[in-house]
This record gives sequence, structure tokens and C-alpha cells, in this order.
Amino acid sequence: MPITTILAEMLKSGKVTVSTNNTEALKIEALDKKIDIEALNKEIIKDTLVAAQGTEKNKGLTGVFGQLGSARSNIGLLKEVAEDLAKSGITVTLTYKDSVVVTLGSEASPKLSSIITGTKAIEINSPRKLIELGL
Repeated sequence: MPITTILAEMLKSGKVTVSTNNTEALKIEALDKKIDIEALNKEIIKDTLVAAQGTEKNKGLTGVFGQLGSARSNIGLLKEVAEDLAKSGITVTLTYKDSVVVTLGSEASPKLSSIITGTKAIEINSPRKLIELGL
């Protein structure tokens, strides 16, 4: 059983708020086999993504190509996680400003986004909010 499935199974129900520097960044709510992650502070999320990639915010053409390469590798990992979740009947949603941005796992029902992601386990619900979050 993949680690993502084990972690999701452990989250039967509950709520967690993740903060940094006394600023709420995420609210995570789990109920049964559904996990909702609400993004509260897009700047903290963007900074976390930059830190996770191990790069500074680059400008110009080099930065654009670096971000595209990083996005491509992140999609592969995200695809693997989403497919594991779908096989286990688990759904994870990311919301921002009361709108679902992305659905991963069993309840994902992509239309055009499956062409981009290469899987039916990832649904991009709001491309505009996805871009706003810097994902």
C-alpha cells in the first residue's frame, strides 16, 4: 500500500489549521475518505513551493524554462499520488476563496485537464485560481 494511501486512511476525521509566523496558511478537514485543504494565504503557499523547489524566484527566460521543467516533474509526482488515492477511494480537494481549485483521487472527473495531467485522477476545477495560487 502506497504511503499516500496509508496517510489518508489515518485521517478518518478531524480538523487542523497550519500557521506560520502567527498567520494561518491552511485549514485541513478530513471526514471519512474525503480531505479538504483550504488555502488561506497564497503568499505563504507560493513561498513554500519556491522553497520546496530549492530555487529563488527567477526572472526572465531562464526562470520560465526552469519553472516549466519543475512543473513537469511535479506533475509526475502529483499524478502518482492522485492515482494512488483514486485506487483507495480517497478524494482530496484544494479550495481557495470558497472555490474548489483541484480535485485529486476518486471523485475527480476531469474534462480537458486530463489531457494536461495525463490522468483521470486529477481534475482542475478552477484554472484561474490555480494560477493565482502559483501552482
